Amino acid sequence: MRRWRGPLPTRLLALALLALLPVGAAWAQNSIGGDTFAPGEADFVQSGSELGRGPGFQFSDAFYSANGINGQELRNQENGATGPSRFGAFYRGPGDAFVGTGVAPDSRFLDDTRIRIHNMGTNAAGSLLFYPDPPAFFFESAFLNQETKDLTNRSFVFLFPRQKQAANTVAGCNGNPASGDLLDPAPCNRRQDNIFDTGNGYLTKNPLQLWRIVFVTWDGPDVNTAECRDEMAKLAARNGVDTDGTPIFRRVREILDVAGPDMIAGQGASQVVVHNALPGAHGLPNPDPRNDIPGVVSRERGQICVNVRTRRQVDGAGHAARPDDPSTPQNEALDGPPFVV
Repeated sequence: MRRWRGPLPTRLLALALLALLPVGAAWAQNSIGGDTFAPGEADFVQSGSELGRGPGFQFSDAFYSANGINGQELRNQENGATGPSRFGAFYRGPGDAFVGTGVAPDSRFLDDTRIRIHNMGTNAAGSLLFYPDPPAFFFESAFLNQETKDLTNRSFVFLFPRQKQAANTVAGCNGNPASGDLLDPAPCNRRQDNIFDTGNGYLTKNPLQLWRIVFVTWDGPDVNTAECRDEMAKLAARNGVDTDGTPIFRRVREILDVAGPDMIAGQGASQVVVHNALPGAHGLPNPDPRNDIPGVVSRERGQICVNVRTRRQVDGAGHAARPDDPSTPQNEALDGPPFVV
């Protein structure tokens, strides 16, 4: 995972600033075959002709509200408890990741909140995506309506937590081992760059760039089967390996090919299964769907090589996670915030 702080080379800066700025209609992109998307529903592509103008800024409360988020609630959540191995919501403002100079390009943004940290990941089709550091991580109490909550719950940013305890070789991480927390989004706990599911209306139907944070780990129930091992070898040959020595993912389709349709909310003894949360993910194909190939055993489902986890939105009693929840045994699975803007 790569992160830039301070001034960027001109071309990289132009790319990085695009994520929060007007760009016109997106178009389909398909880098290695497979998925194709219609205009307006497509992978977001950053090209020279579509580069935004000016720096990225924090959104205004009016623009948050118009798109289903309570900006004041984002700031209120920042003051919650973090716990020993979790983090509370945060809202970036002047003096934090923003520099207090600059005039916003239009009423969607706040003046004097120019973003100075920029990150890099890939879009759904595997092309590089440069984006300003997220303005806020937040809990579900910031949603103003069900429609926005539903949009965010199906807009995934895939993170890849480190699973091996070897010293971290990423620059700036000081050789620290993995945290052991599979829901830890800290940059030094990631084995590769993030992947954003930009194929579902990024910037066209999701102008705030709202995301549900999910975590992909190579510990699915079938990870040691021949089918999963073969797929891991193919991915490693195509994309290389990450800091754990496991295959790198480059695009969303590669994840869905080795994942099941369900996600795991939380971790440990109090985790729960969120059924059918990953549309299109059914694991590797059944090798013999008609059960008529000699020597090949038919299976009811594909091979699930990875687990996809998410932070919990509610506890076992249906109470919403919030930043001021006490760290008590009955609440230990409230891993929020599960969302980012």
